Amino acid sequence: MSGIVSRRVAFCPSVALRYPAMLRWNRIAAPFRCCGERIGVLSLPPTLPTVKLQTNIFLWVTLATTFPLALLVLGATLYSERQYEETVTAEVNGRLVILIAEIDRRLYYQRQMMRSLASDDAARAFYPVLRAATAGELHPEFFTRAGRLTRFLESLQSVVPGFGTLRVVDFNANTLIKVHIGRGAITLQEGIESLPFAEEEPNDPDFARRLAQLPDGEVSFITLPDDRLEGAGEAFRPPALLTAVLPLEEEGERLGYLMGDLSGDPIDHLLETSPRLLTGDLIIAEINPENPVRHGLVLYDDASGSRLSAPDAEPIEIQSRWPVLLEAVEKRPYGMLQVDGGRRRLFYQEYLPYPGRLVSWVVAMTVESESLRAPFNRIRMAGMLFVLVAVVLGLLLARMGSRSVARPIRELATTMEAYGAGDHSARVEERGGEEIRTLAHAFNHMADTLDHAQRVMVENAKLASLGEMAAGIGHELNNPLNNILSLVRLMERQMPEDADRLRRDLEAIRDESLRASRIIRSVLNFARQVPPEVRPFELDPWLEETAGLLLQAARDRQVELARVGERREGCVVEGDRSQLQQALVNLLLNAIQATPAGGRVELSLRCDEEWVELRVRDFGSGIAPDAEGRLFDPFFTTKGEGEGAGLGLSISLGIVERHRGTLTVHNHPEGGVEAVIRLPRHAADGA
Repeated sequence: MSGIVSRRVAFCPSVALRYPAMLRWNRIAAPFRCCGERIGVLSLPPTLPTVKLQTNIFLWVTLATTFPLALLVLGATLYSERQYEETVTAEVNGRLVILIAEIDRRLYYQRQMMRSLASDDAARAFYPVLRAATAGELHPEFFTRAGRLTRFLESLQSVVPGFGTLRVVDFNANTLIKVHIGRGAITLQEGIESLPFAEEEPNDPDFARRLAQLPDGEVSFITLPDDRLEGAGEAFRPPALLTAVLPLEEEGERLGYLMGDLSGDPIDHLLETSPRLLTGDLIIAEINPENPVRHGLVLYDDASGSRLSAPDAEPIEIQSRWPVLLEAVEKRPYGMLQVDGGRRRLFYQEYLPYPGRLVSWVVAMTVESESLRAPFNRIRMAGMLFVLVAVVLGLLLARMGSRSVARPIRELATTMEAYGAGDHSARVEERGGEEIRTLAHAFNHMADTLDHAQRVMVENAKLASLGEMAAGIGHELNNPLNNILSLVRLMERQMPEDADRLRRDLEAIRDESLRASRIIRSVLNFARQVPPEVRPFELDPWLEETAGLLLQAARDRQVELARVGERREGCVVEGDRSQLQQALVNLLLNAIQATPAGGRVELSLRCDEEWVELRVRDFGSGIAPDAEGRLFDPFFTTKGEGEGAGLGLSISLGIVERHRGTLTVHNHPEGGVEAVIRLPRHAADGA
C-alpha cells in the first residue's frame, strides 16, 4: 500500500485499552509493542483530503450551529417565558393577599371603633333613655343626653373617617339618634308613642326581630331596609358595604343598637394607591347567593371607575362581564382564568369580610396576556438573527479550520515516532480541532502515565528493599539489645546497695535499650504493615514523656522545646502508644533540625469528645514551593547528605493513617512550618 509509514512505538496494553479512540484511523500504521509482543496498531493519515474535509466541516458547522442554536434559543425563551409567568403569577397572588390583609385590617379597625363608641361615657349615659324608649316612655333627660351623644358622634365622625351614617336605635328598631356626614337629627319625626325619632318608624316588621337575633357583644353586619338607605326612592344602587351593628347591653339586658354605615373611603384610598402589576385592572365583587340583588355586585372597578364610597348609579354585575368567575370561585377560592378570548388573565382571591356572615368578596386583578409575551417575542426574533449570524461566521471559520487540522496531525505523528525511538520527553502541543486536541491530550497523558508508572515501580522497589532491610536490621539488632538488657539485670543484682549513681546509669541504659527495642519493633511492624496494637492511654503524660526523649537533641542544637496551650488532663485516646510516639518523634526531630540555634519548637494539644489534635510548630525558614508536593514521598529530603534518609514523614503518615487520622504539614502564616496530627479518640470496631 503506497503512503504507508510503519512506526514502532513503546505502548502498554492498559494504555491501548484506555484510549480506544486512538485506533480509529486507517492511513498511517503505527504498531505498538510491549516486551517484544505486538499488541495493536495506531494508524494516522499522512495528509487529509482538503476538499472532502472542507465539505465535512461545512456540513458539521451547519448542523452544529443552526439547529442547536435555534433549539437553544427557542427552548431558553420558552423556559424563561414560563418562569416569568410563574413569577408574575406568584407576585400578583402575593399582592392580592397583601391587599386583602390591608382591607381586613381596616374593617377590623372599624369594628373596634364601634366597640369603643359603645363603651364611651356619652353612650353609656344614653342607656337609661334607651330603656325608657323600649318601655314606650320618654326619659326626662332625653334631649339633654341625646344632644350630648349627638355632638360626640358628630365630632368623632369629622375626625375619624370610616362611617357614613351612625345611628342609635332602641330595642324596637326605632332610630333615636342619627348622625350623617357630621350632621345630627333628633326630633324629625313623631312616633306612634309620641316619642321623638330621628327617622320614620321602619316599615319592615321583621327588622326588629332580625336585630333581636344578633349575637350579644359582637359586631354583626346586616342589610338595612330600603327606607333606611340614603337616597331611598331615587335611582340608586345598593350600598357597597353592609351596615355594622353592635347590641347595647347593660346588666344582661339588651337596650338597643349602635349602627354604622361604613363609608368605604379608607378602603378606596388603599385600593387606589395599591400598585398594579403590568398596568392591570383591579376589581372587587360581592358573592351573596342569599341576596339576589347583591350577588355578583361589583363594588370596586378600575375600568368603570366604580368605588366603594361612590358607587355607579347603575349597578354592575360580574356575571355580565366574566360569568366564569363566579363558577371558578365556587370550585376553588383562588386561581387564574383566561378571559376575553385569552387576551387577559384574571387572577382572583376569595375573601370573607364580614365575620359571622356567609358573604364573601372576590378580589381580582387582570393582566394583559400580550404584556407577558411581548418581551419574549422580541427575544426570539433577536435569537433567530443571532443564529443566522452564527451560521455565517461558522462557515467562514470552517474554511480556516480545515487548513489548521492537518498540521497538528503531522506533528502528532512525528512526536509519536520520536517517543517510540526512546525520547520520552517528547510531547505534543495540544492545538487544532477538538478531536485533534483530544488525541494529542490522550498521547501526552499516555506518555505521562507510562513515565509515572515507571517511577512508581522504582519507588515500590525501593520500599520493598527498605522493608527487607528494616526486617534484617531489626533482627540483627534485637539480639545485642537483649544481651545488653540481660547484662544490665546481672549488674543490678551484683551492685552494692550504696552505688546510687551507678544504679541510675544502669537504669538509663535499660530505658534507652527498651526504647530502642520498641523503635525496632515499630520499624518491623511498619515494614510488615502490621496493624497497630490499640489500647487506651492518656495523652498528657504521653506528650511529656515524648518531649523528654528529645530534650537532649534540642539542647544539642540550642533549641527550646516548649509545651504551649492548656494541659488536658484526662484526655484518653485509643491507639498504639509506641507507633504514635514514633510518628510524633519524627515530627519533633524535623522541627528541631529546621529551627536555627536560639529558636523555639512548640508542641500543643487540643482535645474534644471525638478528636484530638497534636500540633508541632517550628520557626525555621519554611517549606520551599518546589518541595510542597513531595514532602511525603519516600526518600525525599531537604537535609544535607548523611542527615536523613527521607523516610520520617512517610513512616509518620502511614502510622497516622492506620489510626484513621490525618497528617498535614504546611507553612505557618506567621513563619515556620506547622505539622498537625488529627486522630479519632476512639478506635473503630474491630480495630
